[in-house]
Amino acid sequence: MGKWKSLKALILLGAMVIIIPIAGWEAIEYTSTDDFCTKCHVMEVYRETASHTIHRSPQVNCKDCHIPQDNVVRMIAYKGYSGAKDIYSNVMGPPDIIHTTSMNKEILQKNCIRCHSATVQNIATTDGKRCFECHREIPHGK
Repeated sequence: MGKWKSLKALILLGAMVIIIPIAGWEAIEYTSTDDFCTKCHVMEVYRETASHTIHRSPQVNCKDCHIPQDNVVRMIAYKGYSGAKDIYSNVMGPPDIIHTTSMNKEILQKNCIRCHSATVQNIATTDGKRCFECHREIPHGK
C-alpha cells in the first residue's frame, strides 16, 4: 500500500510541476493582450487613439511599451504590482485619471530605445529628457 501512495504522490507532484508553470505562463500571456489591458472603461480611449497610429495592434501591443522587456522576472513582478495597483485604483477610487509614475516613465523610455535603437543611435538618450516628452502624441494622440 505504501508504494501505491508514493506513486500517486509522485504522479501528482509531476503533474503540478508541469501544469502550474504552463497555466501560469498562459495567464501571463493572456493578461499581456490588448483585449485584457483595455477591458476597463478608462482604457478604451487609449486603445482607440493608439489604433490610429503606427503603434497599433498587432504591430505593437500595450505590453511592448508599458511592461519591462529586459527580463522575465522583472516583467512578472511588474505585472503583478501594476495589476494589483490598477485593480485597487478602479475599485477604491475614481479610475478616470491615469498618472504615469517615475517607474512607468523609466519602462517607457527603455522600451522606446529598445524598439527605436537605430533611430536614436546618434541622439543623447541619457541627458534626462525622455522620448515621450517630445513625442507625447505617440501613440495615444493629444
